Amino acid sequence: MPPEASTGPLIAIVGPTASGKTDLALALAASWPVEIIVADSRQAYRGMDIGTAKPDRDAQARVPHHLIDLVEPAERFSVAHWVGLARAVVQEIAERGRIPMVVGGTGLYVSALVDGHDYVGQPWSPEIRRRLTDELAANGLAAMAARFAAAEPDAAAVTDLANPRRVLRAMERFEGGGGGPVRNVPHAGRVAMIGLTRPRDELVRRIDERAASLFAQGLLDEVRHLMTVGTAGHSHPMTGHGYAEAARVLAGEWSIEEAVRVTALRTRQYAKRQLTWFRRDPRIVWIGAGDRAGDDPTLVAEADRVLRAALS
Repeated sequence: MPPEASTGPLIAIVGPTASGKTDLALALAASWPVEIIVADSRQAYRGMDIGTAKPDRDAQARVPHHLIDLVEPAERFSVAHWVGLARAVVQEIAERGRIPMVVGGTGLYVSALVDGHDYVGQPWSPEIRRRLTDELAANGLAAMAARFAAAEPDAAAVTDLANPRRVLRAMERFEGGGGGPVRNVPHAGRVAMIGLTRPRDELVRRIDERAASLFAQGLLDEVRHLMTVGTAGHSHPMTGHGYAEAARVLAGEWSIEEAVRVTALRTRQYAKRQLTWFRRDPRIVWIGAGDRAGDDPTLVAEADRVLRAALS
């Protein structure tokens, strides 16, 4: 059985990539007794720092961060692993008299924690994998993606339906678990959820700048090192935005300019799926950031008012 649900308050700061969630969370931490739980499926991997925009040492020194650098890139890691760890961390933070603040753009992780999804009972069947692999080969990716989207529209909204491996894994989880988590133990305390939104042109600008900055900050060297220590180019973490493109530059297939362009394009597509996921949740109070920085004092003050009203 899952651990007893915490009765203390829980804060979540969500939104699409590059919207300013991390800067806002760090600014709020100056006046709130919080510890940050990172809800990012890529930041769990060690050695993947630049491409995932992982909080740097200064940020981690200012505010305790949890659930980053959990596994090596070659290790299997899933929402089931993450939510099991996150549930325990929430309880530990509450016992210290502090407030857990979930920050990230992986919607499945956030909802799994807030709504208490328990994935432990889901079976893992090699027979299901073989059958679905045969189905994918026979009928093609489009047919399987359409079947998954019809069965699990929320999960499909944040799944790369153009990626055969991800669609196959998603269908394995669906069929192996009977369509969803086995049990639910929702967070028992008050929950305050803030979503950051920006005008499309502004978000595109921020995403494009981030894509360029990844390569300027040394993403090629990071990917070169990962491959040197044995991380396979086709492994799940290396399919992430920026990593796959950097690998193609290192292979001599693309220029850096092409890699930046495709990274930005894929990130914009992902941001759209993130927004689709989060906008289904009526508990999220959306704050329009406009072109303000994530730690802009007026934005921080607005978020502070929302949190205090929700937790009062």
